[in-house]
Amino acid sequence: MKNKRLRLWGAADIGEGFISTVSNTYFSMFLTDIALLPLGLVSVVMMITSVFDFVVAPIAGALITMIKPGKWGRLRSWFVYMPLITTVAYALCYVPVSSGVVCAALITLFYCIARCTYNITWASNLSMIDLVADSPSTRTKLTSQRMAGFNIGKLSSGYVTPVLVAAVAVSIGDRYSYAVMMIVAGVVMTAGYAVHFFLSAGYEDTASTVGDSEPRVGLKQILQALVTNPQLLVTVLIDLTSNMGSFLLPALATYYYKYVAQDTNLLALHMLLTGFGGLAGTLLIRFAGDKIEDHRRTLLAVYPVIALVLFSCRFVAEIPVLFLALNVLCQTITGFTQPLELQLYMDNVIYHKYKTGVDANGFIMSMCNVSVKLATVLKSVIIPFVLMTAGYVAGAEPTEALKQGIVDAYTIIPAIIPLVGFVMLRFFYKLSRTEVYRMKEEMKAKES
Repeated sequence: MKNKRLRLWGAADIGEGFISTVSNTYFSMFLTDIALLPLGLVSVVMMITSVFDFVVAPIAGALITMIKPGKWGRLRSWFVYMPLITTVAYALCYVPVSSGVVCAALITLFYCIARCTYNITWASNLSMIDLVADSPSTRTKLTSQRMAGFNIGKLSSGYVTPVLVAAVAVSIGDRYSYAVMMIVAGVVMTAGYAVHFFLSAGYEDTASTVGDSEPRVGLKQILQALVTNPQLLVTVLIDLTSNMGSFLLPALATYYYKYVAQDTNLLALHMLLTGFGGLAGTLLIRFAGDKIEDHRRTLLAVYPVIALVLFSCRFVAEIPVLFLALNVLCQTITGFTQPLELQLYMDNVIYHKYKTGVDANGFIMSMCNVSVKLATVLKSVIIPFVLMTAGYVAGAEPTEALKQGIVDAYTIIPAIIPLVGFVMLRFFYKLSRTEVYRMKEEMKAKES
C-alpha cells in the first residue's frame, strides 16, 4: 500500500468483532439468568430481535446512501456518532431495570436501537474500503485486514468476557456485570472507529456537506440497485459459503464433541484452534494479495477444496484429533475466501454506478450483512431439523443413529454449500475482472 498508515486498518473491526461476539453469545443467558424472564417471554424477545436484525441490515445501507452526507462525508461521519450510541444502547439493554413484560419490552427496545446503529456503522466501515483502496491489491489487503481484526475481536472477547463478568459480579453484583462488559466492548469499538476516522481523512469528498452539489439518492434508486443488478442477489448467495462455515459448523461442533467424540473438553480447543485458523487465513491473503490477479477465479479454485475437506471429516469422525485438524484447515481456507467474497460486492458497486450513474456503495456493501443474517436463520432451521430426524433426546445416551446423523449434518450439508457457491459463481455471476476494470476506466474518463 502506498499509504503506510493504512496498515492500521482493521482497528475498528476488532471492536466490531468484540461487541458482536459478546452480544450474540451471552444475550440468551442474560435473559434467563439475570433478567429472570420466563422462557416464553425469552423466546418472544429473541424472535423479535432476530427478525429486526435481519430486516435492518439492508435498511442501514439504504439510509447511508439516501441521507445527506454529514460534516465529514457520507460514510466517515457515522464513525463519530454511531459507536457511542451503540455503546449506550447496549449497556442499557443489559440492565434489567424492571421485571416481566416491561423488562422484556425495554430490553427489546434498547437491543433494536443498538443493532440499528451498529449496522449503520458496520456498513459505513465496509463501504469506506472501496474509497480508500487505490488498487485491486490494496483492496484485497484492506478487506483481509478487516477480517483479521474481526477475528481478533472474537478471540479476545472469548477470553476477556468470562473473567471480567466474574470480577464485576464479585465486586458489585451479577445484575450489572453484562452491562459493564458491554461498556468495555463499546469503548474498544469506539476507539477503533476513532482510528479509522483518522486513517480515512482525505479520501471522501465532503463538498456535498456544504451545499447540494452531490445528487441525492432516493428509495427509487435504492430499489433499482436490486432490480437492475441481479448480480447482487447472486453475490449474496455466493457469500453464504464462508458465512455458513462460520455459523453452522461451530454450532454443530458442540454436538459432535458431546455425542460423537464424547469428550466435551476438546470443544474449547476446537473453538480456539479453528479461530486461529480463520485468523491465519485472513493474514495469509493479506500477504499474498499482490499475487492474486483475479479474485473470482481464485474463489472458483478454492470452493471445491473446502467441500472436499469438509466431506473428508466423515472418514475421521471416530478420531477427534484428525477431525480437529481437518476443521482447522477448513477454517483457514474459509478465512482466506472471506476478503475475496467482499470484493464481489465491491464489483457490484462499480457495475451499478456504471449502469445507472448512481453511487449506491453503502446499500450494496450492506448486503453482505444480509448474507450473515441469512446464514444465522438457516442455521436455526438446519440444526433442529437434523437433530429431530436423528432422534435426538436431550440428556439421553447417544444412539448410533444420532451419531451418524450429526456426522452427516457436519460433513454433507456444509460440503454442499461451497459447491452451490461454485455453481453460482461459475454460471450466474457475470462480472469478470476485465469487465469491471473496463467500467471503472470508462467512468474515470467521463469524470475527467
